[in-house]
Amino acid sequence: MAGRGSALMVGRGEKFSSDYQGRGEPVTLKHEEGMKMKKVSLITGLVFAIVFLFSLNFSQAASETIRITCWEGYADATIVKEFKDLVKTKHKIDVEVKTYYPTDQDEFYKAAKDGTADLISPPADLAKTPRFYCFNEGKYLLSELDMNNIPNAKNMLPFFAADKSLIHKDKRYGLPYNCGPYGLDYNTEVVKEAPKSWNIFWDSKYKGKYTINNNFHKCNIWISALALGYKYDQIFDIDKLDRKKVQEKLNVLAQNAKSLWDGSANPDEFPKLALATDWGFAAAAANKKGGKWLIAAPKEGGTAWIDYWCVTQAAKGQKKKLCEEWINLQLSPKSQAAVVKNQGVSPVVNNVGNLVTPTEKTLFHVGDNDYFKTVAIWQVMSEKTEKAFGEMWEAAKKLRKK
Repeated sequence: MAGRGSALMVGRGEKFSSDYQGRGEPVTLKHEEGMKMKKVSLITGLVFAIVFLFSLNFSQAASETIRITCWEGYADATIVKEFKDLVKTKHKIDVEVKTYYPTDQDEFYKAAKDGTADLISPPADLAKTPRFYCFNEGKYLLSELDMNNIPNAKNMLPFFAADKSLIHKDKRYGLPYNCGPYGLDYNTEVVKEAPKSWNIFWDSKYKGKYTINNNFHKCNIWISALALGYKYDQIFDIDKLDRKKVQEKLNVLAQNAKSLWDGSANPDEFPKLALATDWGFAAAAANKKGGKWLIAAPKEGGTAWIDYWCVTQAAKGQKKKLCEEWINLQLSPKSQAAVVKNQGVSPVVNNVGNLVTPTEKTLFHVGDNDYFKTVAIWQVMSEKTEKAFGEMWEAAKKLRKK
């Protein structure tokens, strides 16, 4: 740089010399000040470049996409908007939510395995069921939750807080969201008195007037066993059941059903029915359309599912934190009240308060910790039992008229 600077001064030195000599300043001082100005300009330009690049990176980081695979109704337009507004205000991030609604639990496992979802809402027993196992050494499909990001979990009912379904090696990989039965729904305009037993499905006058599930076939085997007098500690193990006896009961249940449903029962079919099995969602939807459906409490008891929110291994860093923000929002009093009003099932927290009516509070056991001790929460079953139940259901379906 010094050699190039000297040559330039010689070519233009006459004018600069007379100007600076008049002020008693040497030519070299002007050269040094020029170089300083160039350095200042260079530094200033560098600073602006860094600021520009930082702002560019910041603008890129200020948007995110969360992919959710969940049962229909768990990520409706209202909760999605609330989530987007929350993230924008709290984190200064524009978040896009992409939802996919499965019809079978297999799709939760596939989404976690393939990394096509950041959040899933599987039933509690899925993650440890042998064919869906999510905790193979070195290949965990779910992420441990940072409970510091989910403060609303402190309001969970003790029954749900104590559930170990998504605890693995003393670490938590999911949180309960809602709970509901494989329920016995009845149309009060047809069935005038509340059914007292599951055996109503085997009453000949209701042949062709009810619907039952297809793809969670284990539920039909459980209610068949309960109707036969088996207890909770027997229905999850094929070795504790008389397979032939249960098969005969199941055959009639499948044969006489008007329809079989996958995912969730069809509320549009309910006006034509007297009875239905249901997660609770379809009865609530049918009632919004003028139906008058209630859920019975059979003397034999019943089974109940707990759906969880889980973050998959696909969500890392900021994305994982936003997924935990979603779970925290879903456990807020407002969102848990919506579980009752929109889904027709039970919330898992104790602080819904007056956001539900007294009737809803009673009907859906809101805040009633002791009630949940009276139902058989779905359990992980052995591969032998899973296989046997699958075979039994396929045999029963073959007897249905085409």
